[in-house]
Amino acid sequence: MSGLLTLLLVALAAAAVAALAIAVVLLHRQGRLDVRRGMATAALAVATGAAAALGIAALQPAPAAPIEPVSAVTVTDVQLPTLALEE
Repeated sequence: MSGLLTLLLVALAAAAVAALAIAVVLLHRQGRLDVRRGMATAALAVATGAAAALGIAALQPAPAAPIEPVSAVTVTDVQLPTLALEE
């Protein structure tokens, strides 16, 4: 399940970065791409990449603690009180 969610997150991040690239190309062709819009687009791309990386890291399983084997049968020496024998 974690692998499927990771794949979905990577696909969504790739789609977001592709949409940002298309927006930059369209703004550049129209001549409306100034420094402020370019920096905002770069910041969005960096934020998208960081969010995807953090999301993938959060989906990774935590390392399991080592488990020590436990014996099902524990043997203990039991001393029962004895009764005095009558002679």
